[in-house]
Amino acid sequence: MLRTLFAILRSRILWIAVGMVTVAGVAFVVTVAVTAAVVIAVRGENVDPDQVAELATSLGLLAVAAAIAAMLAAWRCLRQARVRRWLPLYEAMVHDAASATETHLAQILSRPDPAAGGHVLAADLRNGGQRPLWLPGPVMPRGAVVCFTQTSAGPRVRAWMSSTLWRACAREAERVNRRTTDAVAQAERARRHAQERRIRHEADRVVAAAEEILKQHDRR
Repeated sequence: MLRTLFAILRSRILWIAVGMVTVAGVAFVVTVAVTAAVVIAVRGENVDPDQVAELATSLGLLAVAAAIAAMLAAWRCLRQARVRRWLPLYEAMVHDAASATETHLAQILSRPDPAAGGHVLAADLRNGGQRPLWLPGPVMPRGAVVCFTQTSAGPRVRAWMSSTLWRACAREAERVNRRTTDAVAQAERARRHAQERRIRHEADRVVAAAEEILKQHDRR
């Protein structure tokens, strides 16, 4: 029970939700108070409380929506900045697993089994196979992706990432590759269009020269 409660309190989503509710509540209260104060200051005693309440509530709800949108945008920017910071490690892990000798990428599927000598069940991310694996060092969480090299003394961990960070980096790498591919394709299209324009210009020049020759021949 205490472990579950501790896990909930450590949840990033929980604290993000608490922060959003707090900011939205403050934005609503401040907007309502400021709107009411401004209307009373402008109209003086000729104030309809119902109209003031309706206007203040409407503006307060707009302020809540704006505050939530701003927080979501800021959270997304911070998250993307964090992912970009770890993207070189992700690319190095993928590159090493594809090129370095006896180097593998595996995802941890289970906790270490004391009865099996501390082995974990791991899935090879290149061929999809699963097998028991012993990894030195601290215990890694389930879902973590580890890059390791198989040596005569046993596996040597090169780097590892949590499952959440790995998926985020994979999506970011895919977006970067897609943008790069689109940029290359756009540059190639621009090059072809420029070449076609040069060909059409040269053809027009040749046609104009031929027409001029025919005109001179007709005058003779």
